[in-house]
Amino acid sequence: MDNIPTSLGSDMHDLLCGLFPICRSITGRGVRETLKIIQGKVPLTTHEVPSGTRCFDWVVPDEWNINDAYVKDKQGRRVIDFNESNLHVVNYSKPFEGELTLEELRERVFTHPHLANAIPYVTSYYKRTWGFCMRQSDFDRLGSGPFKAKIDSTLKPGVLNYGELLIPGETDQEILLASNICHPSMANNELAGPVLLTYLAKWLLESPSRRYSYRILWLPETIGAICYLSKHAEQLREQVIAGYQVVCTGGPGPLAYVQSRNGRALVDRVTTHVLHRFDHQYEIKPFRYRGSDERQWNSPGIDLPIGMLAKSKFEEYPEYHTSLDDLSFVRAEYLQTSFDAYARCLQALERNDYYQMLTPCEPKLDKLGLWNTVGGHTPTHADMTQLLFALIAYCDGEHDLIEIADMHDIPVWDFYPLVDQLVKGGILGASSEPAAA
Repeated sequence: MDNIPTSLGSDMHDLLCGLFPICRSITGRGVRETLKIIQGKVPLTTHEVPSGTRCFDWVVPDEWNINDAYVKDKQGRRVIDFNESNLHVVNYSKPFEGELTLEELRERVFTHPHLANAIPYVTSYYKRTWGFCMRQSDFDRLGSGPFKAKIDSTLKPGVLNYGELLIPGETDQEILLASNICHPSMANNELAGPVLLTYLAKWLLESPSRRYSYRILWLPETIGAICYLSKHAEQLREQVIAGYQVVCTGGPGPLAYVQSRNGRALVDRVTTHVLHRFDHQYEIKPFRYRGSDERQWNSPGIDLPIGMLAKSKFEEYPEYHTSLDDLSFVRAEYLQTSFDAYARCLQALERNDYYQMLTPCEPKLDKLGLWNTVGGHTPTHADMTQLLFALIAYCDGEHDLIEIADMHDIPVWDFYPLVDQLVKGGILGASSEPAAA
């Protein structure tokens, strides 16, 4: 995991463009088609949870599929057309066909209160209803009617699908990475997340060695995570040491990290350290800014140390949950920035340890080629001296590498080559737990 690929942005954007037209929901053909395409990139396993399955306080709903939907004016023109945008239908609408007056149609149409040229994203997963979404500017141009409306959908017992990939490491301790596959055609929310997750999985699979195992999940939001936890919560509590909910990773805004509920977990310290030394605008937010499945991973009784790292965070850009979150909103370079930030964080988690000097006082470092015996201080020598003394002073088995790096305001990755040399030379020992534990 030493090398971070720097030219994946275009590949990620291409995958995103391929997934964009698919109409997804928390169940149905769109989820299966999306998982199948991602499966062409990484060897995930798909799972099924039947409708009616109880998952803690929730029940998996009937499966929803849709073929077409429209509203026609009296001239027969489609003034609302599912084929133009799958956001035009309230997601999970039950079947309907009939004639409506303008007032009756008004009761069934959602528009955005602030963006007249945006189609809003509206759902009704757990209450049977039907409706349409459209631009306010288009609604204002509607004639007097009557209108013919049709929603060609089905709601019947089926399955909820999700994807899972377990990448083994040297230990059974795990890092959990999860994203959502239930949103229809919105580029940053949600497609950028599962696309980035796919390429992180590819990078991890191609890495020659991994300290930790990686559990990677592509889930429908909320119900998917709750279903998964209802089966695996005890195992995850025993094995997961850190993780991320990967959402909204492709926009032009700043990187934003939402801390775990604990706020002081290893994942919180690592991510804060990386973003502080990462060449990009960022924000660190407490858990009260939660909004995606970090709610489930951190919920009382589950308490997994999971944070959420985004770029243009949900609810913090005006295009959120509208048709304006389109392919022009997400760019390859934005996806690459998010990939770089995640990869740095995963590297730091992999490399973090409690190091301890194996000899009293300063070791004789010239035998490892780490000390200039001729004297004088070139800039390179001064930098190396600073790193050496930082490690030697605090490698007491009670401070981990992130803490040592923070103490000296040095990027943790600057320590990696030096630590490798000192461990190989028998000067440092490493432990995943502090000496006092």
